[in-house]
Amino acid sequence: MISQSAIDTLRKAEIGARGLFIDGAQAEAASGASLLVISPIDGRPFASIADGNAADIDRAVRSARKAFEKGSWSRAAP
Repeated sequence: MISQSAIDTLRKAEIGARGLFIDGAQAEAASGASLLVISPIDGRPFASIADGNAADIDRAVRSARKAFEKGSWSRAAP
């Protein structure tokens, strides 16, 4: 069971808007769409997060491929 102190802390949480993390930075979804996150404690919205789609996945995969091919990860010893 969760303590009253934890509940009070969660009620005060204000996360705000969050984007996707692609290419080392926060980014909006390609569509501009977002999802509202609802607190299970009291039913109030406490955050908005980017609603990624296939275009965002493609962008993230391109970024990861570029980082792998041009970065030091692919040349690192196991």
